[in-house]
Amino acid sequence: MAARLPLLIGKLLDREELLNRGRFREETMTDLFAGSLAAFAGPEFVIEYPIETQTGGDVDLRFWHAASDLELDLRLQAKRLSPRRVAKKSVAAIRRSYHELLHIPKKQGIYQFRTLAATGAPVLPLYMFYNHQSFVDDPAIAGTLPEVRGVNLAFAADIAAELEAKVQAAAALPRQVLHHKRAIHLQPHFFTLETILCPASGSGSLEGGGVPSPTSVSDALIARWNERLGHVPDGGDENTDGVLRHVYVPPRIRPSARTDGRLADGPPVRIDKSLDRPRLTFISGRTDDSRTPRIGPNIGRDRG
Repeated sequence: MAARLPLLIGKLLDREELLNRGRFREETMTDLFAGSLAAFAGPEFVIEYPIETQTGGDVDLRFWHAASDLELDLRLQAKRLSPRRVAKKSVAAIRRSYHELLHIPKKQGIYQFRTLAATGAPVLPLYMFYNHQSFVDDPAIAGTLPEVRGVNLAFAADIAAELEAKVQAAAALPRQVLHHKRAIHLQPHFFTLETILCPASGSGSLEGGGVPSPTSVSDALIARWNERLGHVPDGGDENTDGVLRHVYVPPRIRPSARTDGRLADGPPVRIDKSLDRPRLTFISGRTDDSRTPRIGPNIGRDRG
């Protein structure tokens, strides 16, 4: 799925050019992401949906190791690439951007990227970028590194730093226009879905199951955090920036003791009125006692 879903989403985004009106929103792609994983729902994987139909395109992933009671919590905020044709004019791949990155929700009144980057512990925020397959295959993009796919991930802290620079430059005198929403500018921060869905098992990883453990996902994310791939932010120093990044690894990127209540017994796909967004829980290290919830289609009822 980690390999095929990006291709599916990329091709689906391309097909919106055939629509007479409208476009595919982030929520549509995120529903597709959760729906694709639903095929794996069972004792080791639970999907919980909120009662609200509009969740803003974001989703929570929880990697929980039942035997050790350690977990790693990720929040994915989805953003889609701008179309390749605007007002019947073609837009070059190097100019295509994620227009909604500077979105300001009416209720909060502040930039969404600031809210996401400030997400409280223990949740680690990430961006999930949806890209058209035509963009992925464009000669200006194909073969470049990091690899661009129909779905890419990035640390919210990295994207927030780029957007903060753009906002500050626009407010300064003389005013500067920085193209930090462009995909080609943000590409150095990209990594793939395999990082969180198919992490390599390290020697110290907590195993015990057919789904990724919190430690294996953490190890993979730390490896991505430490990769610079030759990218230095505007005004940065290559040596200093690289050293600081290796020294400072966000605490939330490591597993911690479970903070929420134990996942209730019940079906693998359920409704939870208390949630603000869909939550996908991967349960590794299952035990035969009460530490591990009983998951099955005929067990309990949907909460709420």
